[in-house]
Amino acid sequence: MPRMGDLAADGTYELPDVGQPLIPSGGQFSPGLGFVNRAVEAWGAPAPPRDETVVYPSRISPYLNITEGDLGRGMDAAMGVSGGGLHTKISKMGDVLNALPAAEAPLLNPKLRAQADAVRGTYPQYAEVYPEVGPPALMQELPDPKAPGKYLMKPGPEVPYSSMEEALAMDARPDHFLSKKKLPQVEEFADARALIQKDLDLHGYKPYFDPAKRFDVKGEHYGPFADTGTAAAPATAKTDAEWFARYGTAENRAKLQAGFAEGKNVPESANWYYMGQLEKEYIKELGPKAGRDAFKREFGDMMAATTGGADPYNNFLMAQYANVAAKKGERLATRAYELPFPIGGRYASGNLEQAQKYIDAGMKGFDPAQNPKRYDFSSAFAGNKNASTIDEQMYGALRPPTTKPSVGLPEWYGPATRVAREEAAKAGIDARGFQDVAWAGLKKGKTGEGFDYAGPMINTLNRSIETTHQLTGMPRAEIVRRGLVRKEIPMYGIGGAAAMGALARQDKYEEQ
Repeated sequence: MPRMGDLAADGTYELPDVGQPLIPSGGQFSPGLGFVNRAVEAWGAPAPPRDETVVYPSRISPYLNITEGDLGRGMDAAMGVSGGGLHTKISKMGDVLNALPAAEAPLLNPKLRAQADAVRGTYPQYAEVYPEVGPPALMQELPDPKAPGKYLMKPGPEVPYSSMEEALAMDARPDHFLSKKKLPQVEEFADARALIQKDLDLHGYKPYFDPAKRFDVKGEHYGPFADTGTAAAPATAKTDAEWFARYGTAENRAKLQAGFAEGKNVPESANWYYMGQLEKEYIKELGPKAGRDAFKREFGDMMAATTGGADPYNNFLMAQYANVAAKKGERLATRAYELPFPIGGRYASGNLEQAQKYIDAGMKGFDPAQNPKRYDFSSAFAGNKNASTIDEQMYGALRPPTTKPSVGLPEWYGPATRVAREEAAKAGIDARGFQDVAWAGLKKGKTGEGFDYAGPMINTLNRSIETTHQLTGMPRAEIVRRGLVRKEIPMYGIGGAAAMGALARQDKYEEQ
C-alpha cells in the first residue's frame, strides 16, 4: 500500500530484477515505496548496487520514470535517513520532477513534504486540458442590516434548484447569484494544488528563470510608443489644466513620493516589468520577428486585456486561458461559474469580456486614447520606460477628495499619468521604474501587516511553471515551450476562485 513519498497512490512500476523474488505481489509495487534495498537487507541479503542508468517506466505518466537509485533514495527519505524526498528521472525530456535536492537542509515539515509527494505528478490528465466544469451553485445574497438595499459580502447557504432555467431565472434577481462549484475530482485536484503550494512556500524550489538575472526587453523592437499623457488628455487645454491641478496637489504628490520611498524597502520591487527571459524563449521557439510579435500580442497585450482589478496571478491565469481558447478558435466563457479551475478572481467575467473583444478585434493591441491604462501596461512589458501605468493603487494616491474611493481609474488618464511622470523625474528615475516601486509601497501602506508581495512578474511565471510541473509531471521546459510560448496547454498556480472562496461572486465588473 502507498507510503510517504509516493508519486501516486494508484500507479505501479515493474519491480527491478534483483536476482530473487523479493515481494510476493506478482512483481509490482506502488511507486515511491523505494524499499527494494531495505527489503533485501531485512531478509539478510546484501543490498544490490543502485543502477542509475536503468529506467523503469511509469504507468501513470511518461514523465515520471524512475531508476533503482530513486527507489533506494525514496526509502531512505521515508526511513528518515537522508531527509530528502523521492526524485524522478525523465528518460526522454531530461527533466526532474522534484527540484529540491535530497541532501539539502532538513525539511521544516516532513509531513507536509510527504503529503505533497503523494500527489506530485498524479494529474497528467490536466496537462493538456483544463479540468471539467460542473453545474454552478445557486447562492442567496444576505441583506446588510447596516445598509438597507445592500448585501453582505458573504452569501447565504446554497439554494437547490431543479433545472438550469430555474437557476438562471433566480440569478437574474438581485438577491441571488450563480457561482462556480467544482466537481469532486476537481476538488481533489484543487486540494492537491494547495498541498503543492504550501510545500513550495515552506521549502522553496529552483525557479526556471533566475529572478536575479532578469533583464528588460529592448523597446526599439516594439516602439515607437504613443504618449498616453497627451493621447488620453481632455480635448481642451483648460479642462486638461484643471484635472492636472486636481491630481497634482502637493498632498497627492507627497503620497506618491512616500509610496516610492516605502517601495524601495520592499524586496524585488524594482524592475517588475523585466521580461527579457520570456521574450528570449519566444524568439528561440518562433524566431525574432514572429517571436516578438507573439510576445507582445499574447503576453503583454493579453495581460493588459485581463488586468482589471486582478492580482498578477489571476491576471496571468486568465490571460493563459484566453490565449489557449483563442488558439483553438473557441469563444471564452464569460460567466464566472462557466470558467474552468483555477480561472477566476475579482471581476473575472468583465476581464474575459475584454479579452474576447481584444481577440475579436484581431489582437492588434490597444488604442492609447481609448484604453490608455491597458496600452501603458502592455508597453511597459515591451520596454516603454515612459509608461507610468495608473491603476487602482496609483490612482489611490492621485484621487481627488471629491471622487468616490470605489472609482478605480482617473476621470482623465492623461493628466494623471503626467503627474506621476513628474514625480518620477524628481526621484531621478524613469516613469516605469517609479511606478513599479511606488506601486509596491502604496500597496503595502494600504494592506498593512498582511502585505504579501509576490515580487516581479517573472516570479509569477516561475511559480506557475513549477506548480504545473509538479501537478501534471510534464517537464518544465515543455511547459515553457507549449504553455508560455505556444499557448497550447493550461498552466496552473495560486489564485483563481480558491483565493476568494469557491462560492464567492466573481461576475461583478468595474473597470480598473
